[in-house]
Amino acid sequence: MQTGSPHYITVNELDYVRLTNLLGQLDREPAAGTAQAVLAEALDQADQAEPREIPADIVTMHTRVEVEDDGGTRLITLCYPKEADAAKGMVSVFSPMGAALLGVRVPGRIGWTPPDGEPRQMNIVRIDYQPEANGDYTA
Repeated sequence: MQTGSPHYITVNELDYVRLTNLLGQLDREPAAGTAQAVLAEALDQADQAEPREIPADIVTMHTRVEVEDDGGTRLITLCYPKEADAAKGMVSVFSPMGAALLGVRVPGRIGWTPPDGEPRQMNIVRIDYQPEANGDYTA
């Protein structure tokens, strides 16, 4: 089970550049254990691939996945912080859940600890939409 963004993930080169730039814009270094720190560590260790070379079973930015947990199944989309909207299923990559989703192979299972300190888990059932698999290499 992954407990944050997995170590040794594969990321789209454009996502890597965008995410490292966003992390660099933070006022200070992310505190250890935060979603941003987990994400920064995962990106430091990530394999980067050309967008056209990203496997169709990897969660990248703007990938919409069907997830299943105690609350049932739903669709969520991994997004950048400014696009986050829980009511629309838009989950920021800077959130604990979002940091855990980046780079996951589907089907899969992730775990994360939100700010309330209660560990959570969820199954990633299938990819509903992945930009790269649909020919969108700049999403």
